[in-house]
Amino acid sequence: MHEYFTIEQLRKYSFEKIKRIQDLRFKATCRYMLPYVPFYAELFKKYGIDPFNMTKIEDWHDKGLPLIKKATYMKKPEDFIVEPDIKTILANHIAYLDNQDEYGAAAHVLLSLHKKEILQKYYAPKMLIFSGGTETGNPVPVMLTAEQKFDTLMGVLKIVGELILPKFDAEQKIGMNVFPYAPHLGWHAVHHALDLNADLNLCTAAGGAMPTERLIALAGKTKPNIICGMSDYLRNRFLPMAIEKKITLPEKVLFVNSAQKMHEPERDKIAELARKVGVKEATVLDFYGASELKEALMPECCPGSGFHHIAPLSTIVRTVSVSHATEELIDEWNFSENGYAASWNIDGAGTLLAGYFVGDKYERVVNEKCPNCQLNAMRIYGINRIREVEAQLKLTGMVEEKVKGTRVNLAAIREKALSLPEVKEAQVVLKKNKVELYFVSDKKIKEKLEKLFAGAEIKPKIIQSTLAKLGNKKLEGIKT
Repeated sequence: MHEYFTIEQLRKYSFEKIKRIQDLRFKATCRYMLPYVPFYAELFKKYGIDPFNMTKIEDWHDKGLPLIKKATYMKKPEDFIVEPDIKTILANHIAYLDNQDEYGAAAHVLLSLHKKEILQKYYAPKMLIFSGGTETGNPVPVMLTAEQKFDTLMGVLKIVGELILPKFDAEQKIGMNVFPYAPHLGWHAVHHALDLNADLNLCTAAGGAMPTERLIALAGKTKPNIICGMSDYLRNRFLPMAIEKKITLPEKVLFVNSAQKMHEPERDKIAELARKVGVKEATVLDFYGASELKEALMPECCPGSGFHHIAPLSTIVRTVSVSHATEELIDEWNFSENGYAASWNIDGAGTLLAGYFVGDKYERVVNEKCPNCQLNAMRIYGINRIREVEAQLKLTGMVEEKVKGTRVNLAAIREKALSLPEVKEAQVVLKKNKVELYFVSDKKIKEKLEKLFAGAEIKPKIIQSTLAKLGNKKLEGIKT
């Protein structure tokens, strides 16, 4: 049974074919997985839903089912894990495969002498991962099974390498991971991606695992040309210290950001700093992912190409508009061309989130062949992370706030400040009835910033600060 498309299939299969296969997996998930998830068993009962009447993703809306808030999930994450009935697990698993037209996989299980091992690999939770804590301090836990960790995730990461590395023609690819070491998706995904795709993985980590000074010393000796980490760490700690210690990096380096939003001025600044340590050709790519999306990591194929949904068999991702929400659920909503992200896991067992309100906001979603890599993959542009959405629209359980009656785009304020070359870092703080912009710079540019925002309807109060005061180890670009 194939749990992911190969890169050749993503180029060959049409969007219509991909959706047909997604719908088959959605139907099988509703019939043979969700009834064994405590939360959804109760939800179907409450809304009078027969799982066998759920055949396509649109049915979730048409039959009146709500979207599930993060706050609801976080109250009891264990209620979202598949708990199969041991007495019927084999028969249900065969039916689950048959409902996806995976007759060969069903026959393989039936004829195998190792049924117990196959079922254990497919259903038993194996690994706990987190995401979201990097920016919000409130990490989201999700359980992966052995099948998802060792087969699906590894397959998706191999596709990532096939997508981005051919354009990076270094003779030897040496990878350095400067994500903080922790059980979160960012570090683990990068570690395995470098294991699979680099000639040498230095097996590093930032934060408490390895001080920046040691990482810089190692970089000076080993000359890594694939460096993965968070934009603010690369800009504010790693590259400035590399300049200070006068190390040199290879002429071509691929930098990969993830776990936090990267604005275009930040991409430019990483390349600018890299030039000061000998990098003549810096490629800075962005990644998007969340533990709730499980194996559905979304890379750019080249700068500005949009985030490619290369794992559509792991999670269905759609955008929605919201009309009404209670403390627990979003009970009035519609599918929309862009808007807030909602997701439906269709990757088997472990944690299973269906109709989950991710909350990140997508400005533009494109469903057409990518002109750069030729993949038939959904591409997403202009993602505002959940932290920013919470601060601005408060749809995750808090009331909406405005400043003097006017809605303010906090992310745009930060991006505009970062566009000034003298600004090293910026943080936007939303208080009860005012916006404050804290900036870090070696120069006195407060007056220049004030002129930059002179025409704004809501002018932020501009305050010079330091990286230490902004919390450079765990920066929140937007704070309430």
